[in-house]
Amino acid sequence: MELSHGILDKLEEIGEADVVIGILTKNVEPTILHVMNVVRSGVLQYLSQYKTLVVVSDGFSTDRTAELANMFEIQPVQKLVVEQMGVPGKGDGIRTVMEIAHHTKSKAVAFVDGDLLSIKEEWIQEMVRPVLYGRTDLVVPFYVRDKFDGVITNNLAYPFTKAYYGSDIRQPIGGEFCISKKLMEILLNHPLFPSDFGIDIFITTVAAAERSRIREAMLGLKLHESTTKYLDPESSLIPMFRQVVTAMFDLAVYYSSRNERHAITDVVVSDYYGPIPVPVGVNREKMLETVAMRYEEYHDIFEKLLPEDILQISKSFPEGEASLDAKNWARCVWHIFSEYSKTKDITLIDALRVMWLARFIGFYNECKDMDFTEAENAIRENANIFEELKYDILKNTA
Repeated sequence: MELSHGILDKLEEIGEADVVIGILTKNVEPTILHVMNVVRSGVLQYLSQYKTLVVVSDGFSTDRTAELANMFEIQPVQKLVVEQMGVPGKGDGIRTVMEIAHHTKSKAVAFVDGDLLSIKEEWIQEMVRPVLYGRTDLVVPFYVRDKFDGVITNNLAYPFTKAYYGSDIRQPIGGEFCISKKLMEILLNHPLFPSDFGIDIFITTVAAAERSRIREAMLGLKLHESTTKYLDPESSLIPMFRQVVTAMFDLAVYYSSRNERHAITDVVVSDYYGPIPVPVGVNREKMLETVAMRYEEYHDIFEKLLPEDILQISKSFPEGEASLDAKNWARCVWHIFSEYSKTKDITLIDALRVMWLARFIGFYNECKDMDFTEAENAIRENANIFEELKYDILKNTA
């Protein structure tokens, strides 16, 4: 990706920067000024000795997001508002920021979403300083989230990453990151750099597979506008699922010779006394309806790839009785991934998302009465099941 002449001309005026902080936006008119103001305050409070450039990378907004970002002054911090290069999608928005950081010879580049409601000044310190001080190559967030928030994370991205790469990163698609110059160059030159929502798992996976140093930042509660979309999985979560899982599976195939490390499987969450996560509404009936509607579409794939006992369970799905436990869900993932590694057939991922919704319904049934600590331990125990089953299934289906 080459930066436009307009961006390059502005960068000539700015010169070099020690730190670049990218704010990713698309139609976030209600929140962009709040996010920019908090980032400015955090930079002044924690990075005053560094030259910092804040880049608003706008993903072709159709509201006043870019206009407001241009109007809002954050002096003495430097600001650059650009329309992202490439195509619409978070990946190209992040790549635009990385190319700017590369051009300005930045030592650290951080990213925050433009729809954040809970961002705090302290996040700038927690994310950026460990990279600047040479203590890590990647800072990923640990958010206090409701057990039904992060529905792709809890039941797939986290257990798959932990089992496949041996990296116990609780929120591998958390949305906010800080990256060292060294890791940034690896990412920019990677052949699988995605243009869409696969970017978060891409960053975490490449860091894990390339043996980069990874550190979790305790950022507390996370509130963002997009959480409300979980109530409509058909229009929001399912498209995101395809992008995230495609990137995750493609990278796993790419790094197939580097997946022999074992994860730490004995982590137990102590009693939790922190802030209470904001409850996330779950439209269970809508998910049941989606599974019932979509199951028959991929019936042939399930018949070909899944063990007979899982098929017996899934026969009730079209009647609106969808539910999978953790073990059978993990078996589905490894069987479908094994086939995907041979064929790269995107239809397999579309089929997997049906089983994923069935697993989320099962997870909801299991955890609806659990507190934060109990649910976290259940999520980690479920991830251990992924690790226990991985080797035998992949070996036997190779």
